[in-house]
Amino acid sequence: MKWINNNVTGNTNTMNLLLRRTLVRIVRYSSTHPNPSQEGITTRSPRYSTMLCCNKAVQQDRAVHQSSPFRGLGGLLLCAFVFLWFNSSAQLNTDQQYAKPLKEVLTDIQKKYGITIKYVDSMVNNKMVTYAEWKYRPDVEVTLDNILKPLELKVKKEKDKQYKLSAYEYYRWPVEEGWAEMDRIAAQYKTVEEWEKRKAELKPCLKEALQLNHLPAAPNSKPIVTPKRLFDGYSVENVAIEILPGVWINGSLYKPLKFKGKIPVILNPDGHWEKQRYRADCQLRCAAMAKMGAMAFSYDLFAWGESLLQFKVEDHRRSLAMTIQALGAIRILDYLLAQKDADTNRVGITGGSGGGSHTVLMTALDDRIKVSAPVVSLSSYFYGGCPCESGMNIHACGGRTNNVEIAAMAAPRPQLIVSDGGDWTDKMPEHDFPYLQTMYSWYNKKENVTNVHLPQDKHDFGITKRKPVYVFMAKQLGLNIKAIQDANGNIDESKITIEPEKSLYVFGENGEKLPAHAVKGFENLERVFAEEIEKARTNQRYKIGLIDLMLLKRQKLGAITLTAELKADGVEVDMGGLGNRPTFDNQLLIDSVRNHFIKTAKEKKVEIFCLAMTGYYAQSFCGRAEYIRSIEDCIKTMQLMNVKHAFLPLGVQCDIKKNPAIRDSVIARLKIAGKLAEEAGVIIGIETSLTAKEEVELLKQIGSPAIKIYFNFSNPLKEGRDLISELKILGKDRISMIHATNKDSVWLENDPQIDLYKVKKALDEIGWSGWLVIERSRDARKPSDTKYNYGANTTYLKKVFQGE
Repeated sequence: MKWINNNVTGNTNTMNLLLRRTLVRIVRYSSTHPNPSQEGITTRSPRYSTMLCCNKAVQQDRAVHQSSPFRGLGGLLLCAFVFLWFNSSAQLNTDQQYAKPLKEVLTDIQKKYGITIKYVDSMVNNKMVTYAEWKYRPDVEVTLDNILKPLELKVKKEKDKQYKLSAYEYYRWPVEEGWAEMDRIAAQYKTVEEWEKRKAELKPCLKEALQLNHLPAAPNSKPIVTPKRLFDGYSVENVAIEILPGVWINGSLYKPLKFKGKIPVILNPDGHWEKQRYRADCQLRCAAMAKMGAMAFSYDLFAWGESLLQFKVEDHRRSLAMTIQALGAIRILDYLLAQKDADTNRVGITGGSGGGSHTVLMTALDDRIKVSAPVVSLSSYFYGGCPCESGMNIHACGGRTNNVEIAAMAAPRPQLIVSDGGDWTDKMPEHDFPYLQTMYSWYNKKENVTNVHLPQDKHDFGITKRKPVYVFMAKQLGLNIKAIQDANGNIDESKITIEPEKSLYVFGENGEKLPAHAVKGFENLERVFAEEIEKARTNQRYKIGLIDLMLLKRQKLGAITLTAELKADGVEVDMGGLGNRPTFDNQLLIDSVRNHFIKTAKEKKVEIFCLAMTGYYAQSFCGRAEYIRSIEDCIKTMQLMNVKHAFLPLGVQCDIKKNPAIRDSVIARLKIAGKLAEEAGVIIGIETSLTAKEEVELLKQIGSPAIKIYFNFSNPLKEGRDLISELKILGKDRISMIHATNKDSVWLENDPQIDLYKVKKALDEIGWSGWLVIERSRDARKPSDTKYNYGANTTYLKKVFQGE
């Protein structure tokens, strides 16, 4: 009323009269005018009806009081009152879920419980609390948890009766919950054999979560290297490595000035401290390692350092940052280990904080790393507070894992864990480290994992952290620690030069040397990454395939979904049975069926790489009067589905080794099939019982480049022939695909007759590339468990042939 008193000089009786008249007009208007729905207008809410009445009342009030200073004011005030009443009452019922603004609720809680909650307005603006008053409890912290958890918020208690509002931290668990989860994880394995099996499951899953199960090809460019700078016992040169087209990872390479032979390599990823790798402690660490005799490489995190020439600082907190950093480390290792003076058997990595999380992950992913030292990072109750540490869903692997289990994947490789009392590593000696000791003891290498715990220290990579790292690296990599010790045996870093930040740049003080084709902006990075990953997936040298007939039945759409679930690259689809029909019972010539298969395969990213004419296992390819139509139907289907390979088994009835008399008939028919395939631009792979030399002769007689051998491991092995020799005799140009199978009683990795690493080496040597197709090789104890058997064989073949 203060505003009214300052601007209106009438008496209050006049005001009251206006309010009474306006109220009467609203009531009269409401009673004498029909509901809008009765006039053919869509029914409106009570809010609308009230608004309509108020509007009319205000108009009438203005008409009556044309000369009054209160003209229209009574109607306006009453409408304001009505709306306030309506809105306040609407919030306090179930229709509105008893919703109140978060800011209002927090104010009420502070008054009710006598506490203070600090927050910035941006955290509470536009946030509503549903059923707000129903969530109050006698305990203030229970109340705050009820109110804030649905909004992904929490409070931190700073002191008695004082709290600070913060975002919900998915990555930070209560200590007891983290330990309980660690115990649950550890209970899944009791022997080293069980642990090795779990590791074999975790590693490819980690790669897939990072979207690096198909590693993109390295750009065909040379690293950009700045002139070498010489210091006391070491040199420094800055290096930019192109890890994707137009995307670089930058760092500085520290090397000893004098050395003989090959020297160790140590990666030094940086953490989230200010000034990144340009900090004094980072330069001190890398220079000290160089003085000790190693080449030490310090590098930027994604969207930090010189990476900011291409991306914004906030891009560092995007989930893809985790993947780009992992890819960057792989490319750095590729570069360093290709140096003529690099010792590939002595490779280490150490990083602090976020760099420590990166250290743990890279050691688990890359077997080239022989020793590791994560600093102030490892904990079972902290998963990494930055998306560059936990943004990709690696922790869902194996039915959920954590960073301590991922660190255990390094066993039995030497590992130093540095922890302190000032962060989430504060309880490392109590629970997590004993777990790691147990894991290492299974390899009889308990001494290979050590923990230096500094209970009085804070979260940094200071000298108290660097000293144990120097000692550890010197011991494990054969470095000369005396090179950084004074006369009393103390670590002395005083002779190391701390360079200004700009001296560590590759692309110039203002980025003027950044190549013209540099990718800029996160959206462009996402596009380039997706393109390169797709190329890698489709251009994989060795691809792993499954067979629909073995997974389910012929031409079952679910086989595509199951293939994707088992992580295979593609599926061989059968043409259907033959029986007494003139051609296959092939549903894929029906447009709707075929299109459904093609669509599903595309959605699941599964390639239909071969059509199989397995009907000729039971029927005689060489004896049937009608065979041309079946070949034509298969080729037509291949063309419609863009499939380049077909499988034609000659079967028992057309075994020309056992029945030489049919050889001419088989050759004549295969010549016709070859001609049809040539005209269509496709390949037909045949499977025989002949030796490799005999198959070479057979292919010469057929005389068609469209007819090749679908090689089967089991054929030479069951007759005692050498598998490697057979492959080399056939050579790359005569093998269409390979049935990677042998005994139908054991998995491929447990088959004593097959050394797949030697097979891969032989295939590498002859230059072959293509599909390895899993046919049988099932565990005799569970032969009908499809996922169990084909999942294990797929995982093993990917490990051997794709490095997963």
